[in-house]
Amino acid sequence: MMKANRKIEWYRRRVARVIEIGSMDDWLSRAYDFLLTGLIVLNLVASVLSTFDEIDAACGAVFDHVEAFTVACFAVDFVLRLLTAKYIYGEESELRGLRRYLCSFNGIVDLLSFLPYYLPVFFPAGAVAFRMFRVVRIFRLFRITAYYDSLSAIAEVIIGKKQQLLSSVFILMVLMLASSLCMYSVEHEAQPEVFRNAFSGIW
Repeated sequence: MMKANRKIEWYRRRVARVIEIGSMDDWLSRAYDFLLTGLIVLNLVASVLSTFDEIDAACGAVFDHVEAFTVACFAVDFVLRLLTAKYIYGEESELRGLRRYLCSFNGIVDLLSFLPYYLPVFFPAGAVAFRMFRVVRIFRLFRITAYYDSLSAIAEVIIGKKQQLLSSVFILMVLMLASSLCMYSVEHEAQPEVFRNAFSGIW
């Protein structure tokens, strides 16, 4: 019995090393990183292309299969992280590891990456609302920044310069609003159906 338990623990530790960011000397972990990255990109590309009517009419069934497959993979990844949370976060107990993962940004994004896809099966009335939550899966792109050094460097720069970036975004928003007001003032009388309010100019 003890031998079986030790073997299970070894496998769980091994899975934890594989699904976390891999080192160059662990080919299986690196392969998993590339696979997960590919699935994220594939899912997002299919989601974006499906918003074009002509492309969706021709390839809608393919997009549905891609979404079903990638979402199922996200669900499996989530379950694996639940099973290995204790080792990923270095916690002493299973409960603390699970709580730490589920309360983390990655844990919430991982959950919302697949859950809204399956919820309409159990709650058909909320299908429209659940579909809106599928947009959350785009945040899985943040995982890619952890897989590659160059993107990690960009993330560090963004964090280090967040005050300047926030100031720049604020200035841009003010300028866009000012431009919109100008467009509204100039074009409202000529095109009232287009420029109905101050925000129409932004569009």
